[in-house]
Amino acid sequence: MNEKFPYGYDLNAYIDKAFEQMKADFPWATRDMIAEHICYGIEKVGDDYQYVRYYSFCSPEILNVDSEEFIRRLTKGHDWELEKANPVKECIDVQASNRCSGDWFLECYQIQKHEKGGYSVYVTAGNRSAGGSKTVFIPASYFKLSWEEFLDKYLDLATPGSFYVGRADLERDPRIKEFLGFSK
Repeated sequence: MNEKFPYGYDLNAYIDKAFEQMKADFPWATRDMIAEHICYGIEKVGDDYQYVRYYSFCSPEILNVDSEEFIRRLTKGHDWELEKANPVKECIDVQASNRCSGDWFLECYQIQKHEKGGYSVYVTAGNRSAGGSKTVFIPASYFKLSWEEFLDKYLDLATPGSFYVGRADLERDPRIKEFLGFSK
């Protein structure tokens, strides 16, 4: 082993570390959320081992990252699996003070509570010819903070754009604080 590969050359050791980190903020997560959809690996390239990313249409891309960054990449991009594993049981609509930006319109901004625990924010926006939806899970560690600290971290996670919900919108509606469990 060496500094770059502190857990050896078996990908499963890195998946285990990634899962530990993922499980801390998403207690309902399962290890297969990482393992089944993995597009990363560790390969011997020439005389050295390298972290790689696989693409179906070409040879693996060598990643110039350390083990921490490699593990972070393993934990990213599992929102769909998180949503599938933990359905929404309750939600509240949040009113934005500015619902339009140019020709884009904020159609929906909801904070969602999930069956197995945890919260997410769901946003839908678009114009006459394009648009999209996005769900962002709120890490469990955020709920150990004060309300003010939570808002700071939350707004970094769900960054308010020109027509998204901002801090004033979240503070104005007392239902939000209660819904998220901060008024107890």
